[in-house]
Amino acid sequence: MVALVRQGSVADATDALLALTYNEPDRRWLQGFLLECLEPEVEGQVRALAVTCVGHVARLDHEVGPALLGRLRELEEDPVLAGIVEDAFSDIQSFVGK
Repeated sequence: MVALVRQGSVADATDALLALTYNEPDRRWLQGFLLECLEPEVEGQVRALAVTCVGHVARLDHEVGPALLGRLRELEEDPVLAGIVEDAFSDIQSFVGK
């Protein structure tokens, strides 16, 4: 699935990223992978979904690590991702309380 996220079509990459978000047992690894998916060189739709997946992680795990929180804060000013980031922070506030 990691290879699909990194090198697959957008449809395959997003399907794989969602599957990892919901099913990966190593949640710490998952948060690191989501952080990787938020890098500027990642395809835009995959990046946007990675932001949404951070919100899913908050809902599922009731925990979001400081590295992901910091990256989301950096993306608050991104004109493309700002609205999705706001939604992710709303999920974090609701389910994690940070």
